[in-house]
Amino acid sequence: MLHARKVIASLVVTATALFAVFGPLNAEGPPTPEEYVAHVGNGAQIVPPGQLKLDNYNVICGQRPTVLDNQLDDYGAAYPGFLILNPKLLARVSKPVKLWIHAHECGHQVRGPDEETADCFAVQRGRREGWLSPEGLSEVCSFISPAKGDSMHFAGSYRCEYMRKCYADPSVR
Repeated sequence: MLHARKVIASLVVTATALFAVFGPLNAEGPPTPEEYVAHVGNGAQIVPPGQLKLDNYNVICGQRPTVLDNQLDDYGAAYPGFLILNPKLLARVSKPVKLWIHAHECGHQVRGPDEETADCFAVQRGRREGWLSPEGLSEVCSFISPAKGDSMHFAGSYRCEYMRKCYADPSVR
């Protein structure tokens, strides 16, 4: 039941945020990447699927584009159908952390709004693709460990412990 409440709270927060930014959603659903860019302005740009590089590493999230938005109030976010990254903030973190952030947001696209699921998706993808080593996972843990829990996220130390278990899971290839 707690998990269901967490997912519902996450969806309510996402819907509320979309309403606050874009007003009432029409029958067609959430904003498109083009609508998002037109709304935020300030040089935000769309990178087509398969064309984004983070520290010279090509990243992809299926056929979903990524919006680069220097005004985003976080390192990354996910709207239905596209990812959003803040290049200014990403410039402050190491390559494994950047790649983990992208993979985490992609995890929301592929697996849904649950934060633990997105965390696990990201570290398993990193291990499978070879860009996340145990040392890189330690960098990710150092990055999120100071985070306090909120309505959508567990505390960073808990998330780190959970990601270490996901990373070590021998059933993931």
